[in-house]
Amino acid sequence: MKRRPFAPALLFLLAACDCGSSPTPMETCESMSDCRGTQVCLDGYCVEAPERDASTTLDAPSVDAPRRALASVRLEPASAELVSIDGSMPEADFDLVLVFDDGSEEPAVAPLFELADRVLGTVDEASGVFVASGVVGGETTLTASVLGMATTAPIRVRLQRTHVVGDVPADIETRFSGATAVDDAARSADLVYPLDGVVFPQNVYPADVQWTRAAAGDFFRVRLTKPSAEVTAYLAYDPMRHWLVDTGSWGALAQSDGETAATVVVDRLEAATGELVRGTPRSMTFARVAVAGSVYYWDIVSGRIQRIDDGSGVATSFMPSPPGGGGPGGGDQCVGCHSVSRSGRYMAGRLSGGVNFGTTFDLTTDLTANPAPSLYSPSGSGLYWWFSSWSPDDTRMVVASGENTSPTLSIYDPLAGTRVTTGGPAATQPDWSPDGTRIAYVSGYSGWGDNLTAGNISVVEVAGDAFGAATQIHAGASLGGADSYPSWSPDSALLAFGSGPSARSESGSGGIYVMNPDGSDVRPLSRAMSGANDDFQPRFSPFREGGYVWLSFLSRRVYGNDSIGNSPSPVSRRQQIWVTAIRTGTPAGEDPSAVAYWLPGQATRSANISAYWAPRACRPDGESCAVGSECCGGECSPDESGALVCSPPPPERCRNAGETCSTDADCCEGMGLVCNANVCIRGLE
Repeated sequence: MKRRPFAPALLFLLAACDCGSSPTPMETCESMSDCRGTQVCLDGYCVEAPERDASTTLDAPSVDAPRRALASVRLEPASAELVSIDGSMPEADFDLVLVFDDGSEEPAVAPLFELADRVLGTVDEASGVFVASGVVGGETTLTASVLGMATTAPIRVRLQRTHVVGDVPADIETRFSGATAVDDAARSADLVYPLDGVVFPQNVYPADVQWTRAAAGDFFRVRLTKPSAEVTAYLAYDPMRHWLVDTGSWGALAQSDGETAATVVVDRLEAATGELVRGTPRSMTFARVAVAGSVYYWDIVSGRIQRIDDGSGVATSFMPSPPGGGGPGGGDQCVGCHSVSRSGRYMAGRLSGGVNFGTTFDLTTDLTANPAPSLYSPSGSGLYWWFSSWSPDDTRMVVASGENTSPTLSIYDPLAGTRVTTGGPAATQPDWSPDGTRIAYVSGYSGWGDNLTAGNISVVEVAGDAFGAATQIHAGASLGGADSYPSWSPDSALLAFGSGPSARSESGSGGIYVMNPDGSDVRPLSRAMSGANDDFQPRFSPFREGGYVWLSFLSRRVYGNDSIGNSPSPVSRRQQIWVTAIRTGTPAGEDPSAVAYWLPGQATRSANISAYWAPRACRPDGESCAVGSECCGGECSPDESGALVCSPPPPERCRNAGETCSTDADCCEGMGLVCNANVCIRGLE
């Protein structure tokens, strides 16, 4: 229980003499001569001399007593270290003590307590009681002040979370701690995911920790640790050999201790010998950023575009029945060679059959009808293409049109389904820069589609609907073959691209690189690549935050084990989407990439390609709407003229974490939420 501080002599005297509930500010003094009128100098302050009668019994200090000067203040306790067990919210009770020059001490009256930040918990500003959130571990500083003096105390919160999975005996912790520990690489669990040195964003869906060695009767201990957070799971034998970390524990680990590296290790309690076979620790880091938005990719087996939203571990088939392509053989409902606008509002797709006519879709509408509604009729437009890219404002789209015969760049109005400009350079795989001034593309190519065996990276200037000068900035032959799939960083300061003997991701060989827009400072993304020349199609996300940009790419590398992942049987290492953190501002010549992570939510038994990362699809305030689900703020209301438009949500329907938003004001107050890329996320402090 919080103890009530007793009043110092001065305040006790004033209370006993009924000096009133609202005293005027007191002036300091050293002697009676410093005070005015009927005031006296008590304990260094000028106060009104109390009137006394015969019934008053008050042992007050003499007005001639030596003055006590306030020398310092200190906190009790001087520091605190709290341990949150499985989400508990431990407390620390702080008091501020006045220290006088004569050695005496008294608790302060009405001090102010403040935290350096509120990530780890909260403090009552009046009582000094700190309560840990139980969600984030780390260190913070408590400041207490009174009478113009202040002092601080460090607070550290450590998190401990324990999970028991499967048929595990009650004494499992004792069994692990009491077993003979050995190092034997041939018998260790052999952790295969996450990869050593990986960098995740804080809001990534939890990793599925996977290992390869197990036998019936074995037990496993998975430990993920940071200086201020420790997550431990005890698991019984499971032929799947994995543990999907729960979201609470993963989030606690991600947010604790900033970018301090975490360690993951899997220890095996071998049934055959009773020995504890120690695992090899792996390192992983959480960048202090949240990567919002959605990834749209092509699932080749299903012939559909799938969507994975940020923080999710599930792929959504948002358009299960795309329209047919028209023309000969155009009735087959398959969509591919897609691109997504930089706002996240629209998607272009090339439909199957015949000459592969294309069309565009509004991603804020319901696309589950059969067939899904498109913005214009694909067969009636006469527009077809291999590859496309959107202008920054969504009003134009550049395409490589011409089917199998020497495609050239054209500019379309993607919302009306009309061709605006022709006569661009011979090109394939274009990407329009976020600043709107240039289009990067592959020139001098040989092969069709993405089966390039030769190719260079070129850039053409664009102003309005007109193409300008074109310049080759990189020769594919300098890296041994074909350049492919240029992609602009969100600030238009870097170009990523693939290069190698063949650009075909399911059978070719190649790697991924970055360079400046003029072709200088070409750098391989060695940390991101697998080292097996099986990495393709780099594509930047539109987000830049906390010193990082993020790049998705395709790889035939092994993910995980053969039960949960695709290693190596019964799957033949099909392409999967991986993501690497690219640190901005790295010196010339240095690899800016980090070890990559597998994008959660994919089907590991399918080939997944052509990943586009975009903000969450929704309509901003003021746009027309039919239902609230179309709107970023979730509200479709009449405007002054009576027309339905997207509107800010009322306070009682504020947007929670993970819901779409137009501005920070749409997000619920008191939860530390900000609107990032059309999604309410917890602010990163």
